[in-house]
Amino acid sequence: MIFTWILLAHWVGDFLLQTSKMALGKSQNFKWLFIHVITYTAVLLVCGLLLFPIETAITYVLLNCILHGVTDFFTSKLAAKYQEKPRVFFPILGFDQFIHIITLYITYLNRDSIFLF
Repeated sequence: MIFTWILLAHWVGDFLLQTSKMALGKSQNFKWLFIHVITYTAVLLVCGLLLFPIETAITYVLLNCILHGVTDFFTSKLAAKYQEKPRVFFPILGFDQFIHIITLYITYLNRDSIFLF
């Protein structure tokens, strides 16, 4: 059940709170990628603090913040190249979500053995 809450936080941070400017701008301007990642991280942090002890929550969220930013850096650039070709564009978005979910799940399974500080 805990991972379901994490997926819900991911959906809120990665979809509901991502503005059009963020979605379109993150492939071309680091500022928009940064704003998106910070927004995403804030949502995940609220969720993490409700689910885990504070040290675990902070470590889990910081690691996923970094991994989310790296993933979006590459996938947003690739998706932007194929924006006019839906048969390529949507599988790229799907793969982006697949990477995010796998990342969230692997770090969730290993949350007690990951130490960033």
